[in-house]
Amino acid sequence: MKKTAIAIFAALTVLAGCNTLGCLDNQSAIPLAAFYDSSTGKAIGVNGLSVKGVGAPHDSTLLSGSTVKQVYLPMRSTATSTEWTFSFEVLGISVVDTIAFSYVSEPFFASEDCGAMYNYRITSCRYTTNALDSVVIADSLITNADAVKIKIYIPTYDAP
Repeated sequence: MKKTAIAIFAALTVLAGCNTLGCLDNQSAIPLAAFYDSSTGKAIGVNGLSVKGVGAPHDSTLLSGSTVKQVYLPMRSTATSTEWTFSFEVLGISVVDTIAFSYVSEPFFASEDCGAMYNYRITSCRYTTNALDSVVIADSLITNADAVKIKIYIPTYDAP
């Protein structure tokens, strides 16, 4: 009986220590930006939007002529700032705005299965206002949580 209890305890210990599922969490801390009407504050979709990284290596195009309500804006862990251009069509005219984020990269150990990743803390945000009204950092700590951290406000116009 004692040997059976020890065998069962050993088996349960081994089974409890095994995790065949591995890491199921999102391992990338990428800020999610969403678009809002600057007059009403309601979420909106933006037609014909193109988003490109400034000074990014290789092809930095995230979107090209897409209709979107949200966009992920990756940051570089080896840099302290990232800049994006946003090209819009406003009343038939192409308009370009730039949003630049300054931040601190913070190494974060998630778990043995998930390993390490970087979180980011946005320290400042600069932007142009050719088509944009404003940019609001809803939460400066960027983690792998799938939540809107950046709110981009755009005036909407009714066609004549």
